[in-house]
Amino acid sequence: MHYLLFTVLAFIWSIGFYLQKITNFAFGPITVGTCGCLGGAFILWISWFLKKSKWGLTQKHILPLIWITIIGYIYPFATTPFLIHKIGHGFIGMMVSLVPILTIFISIPILKVFPSRLQLLGVLVGFGGMFLIALDGLNRNVRPLYLLLAMLTPLCFAITNSLIQRNFRNVPSLTLVAVLMTSAGIVLAPMAIVFEKVTLDHNLTQALIAMVLFAFFCRGFGTVVFYKLIKDKGPLFAGLITYVVPLGALFWSWFDNERITLKQVATIVAILFVVVFVQKDIIARNAFKASK
Repeated sequence: MHYLLFTVLAFIWSIGFYLQKITNFAFGPITVGTCGCLGGAFILWISWFLKKSKWGLTQKHILPLIWITIIGYIYPFATTPFLIHKIGHGFIGMMVSLVPILTIFISIPILKVFPSRLQLLGVLVGFGGMFLIALDGLNRNVRPLYLLLAMLTPLCFAITNSLIQRNFRNVPSLTLVAVLMTSAGIVLAPMAIVFEKVTLDHNLTQALIAMVLFAFFCRGFGTVVFYKLIKDKGPLFAGLITYVVPLGALFWSWFDNERITLKQVATIVAILFVVVFVQKDIIARNAFKASK
C-alpha cells in the first residue's frame, strides 16, 4: 500500500509542472500561485479537522512563519508558473533535485550543522550541477535573469527546510503547512486581482481543468499523501520522492515535446547519484550517534 502511495505521489508531483504550464494559457503566474496555495490549504484543513490534529503554534512562531511564508511559499509559488512559461517545465523540475544538496549547505549557518567530507563533496557536485544546468539554459538562449530566478527556487526550499527544522520541531507538520499555504494565498490573492487578468478564449476550459487538478490534486492531496508516508514509513522513505520527481518532470517534458538534451539527463542522474550516497552517509552518522 505504501509503495502504491509513493508511486501516486511521484506521479502527482511530477505532473504538477506540466499542469502549471497549461494554466498559463489563461491565467497569470500569481493567479496560479494563489489558487495553488488556497486550493491546497483547503484540502489540508479538511484533513486537519478529520484527523483532529493539534495546533502547536504559539506567539514565538509568528516571525519565523512570516519569513518561511515569503521565502518558501510566496516566492516559489508565484515565480514557478512564470518560469515554466519562459524556460520549460522540465528545466524547472530538474531544479528540485538540488534541494537536498543545498539543504546541507544552508544548514551550516542556520542549524550550525557541519557536513562530513562526503556531504561537502555532495554540495560541490550540487553547485556544479547548477552551473551545468544554467550553462545548458544559456546555450538555449534563455535569459540570464530567468536562470537566476529559477536557481533561487531550490535555494529558497533549502532555506525553508532548515528554518522549519530550527523553529518548528514540536509543531505538527499538517498544521504548519496548512497555515503557511493559507498565509501565502491570502498575500498573493490581492496581487493577482490587481496585476493580472484571465484570458477568455478557447484555452480557458483546458486551463481551468489544469488549475483545479494542480491546486487540489497536486498541492492538496499530494501533500496529505506525503505526510502520511512520513507518519507510516518515516521521513527517509518519504524523502525518496526527491529522487523520483525530477525524473518524472523530464518524462512530462519529453511528453510535451520540450527539448531534452543529453547534458540535462546526465546532469540530473549525476546529482541524484550523489544525493543517494550523501543520504546514506547521513543515515550512517545518525545511527552511530543513536548507538552511543
